[in-house]
Amino acid sequence: MSSILPIWNSVYNSMSIMVNRATPYHTDVNGWQQWLDMLIMVGDYPPLDFIITTLNLWLQYNPGTIIAMPGSALEHGVGYADGNHACLTYYMWQNVHESVGIPLCNPPHISDLQL
Repeated sequence: MSSILPIWNSVYNSMSIMVNRATPYHTDVNGWQQWLDMLIMVGDYPPLDFIITTLNLWLQYNPGTIIAMPGSALEHGVGYADGNHACLTYYMWQNVHESVGIPLCNPPHISDLQL
């Protein structure tokens, strides 16, 4: 896997494509709470909600929507909708970083900002 690192063109080390499916409420188990996952919704479908139960938040999940969130820290899910839709999900797994010897960064802190 380390031979791929010089040509890997993404800050994310993993990607999934989910097509025409509902996602039950869950938290992602292989990430790190400080990392943001990126979800991109495409397709042609009726209104759909992306629900972050931890925050009691309902987001409109229309085609073209991009959501960045810490999937390991926030419980989330999406219901079913008729039509054709796909979610391109970019995320990182801690064990992939460890297996190729890339150190994990410290979580951001307010003192890191230079005002």
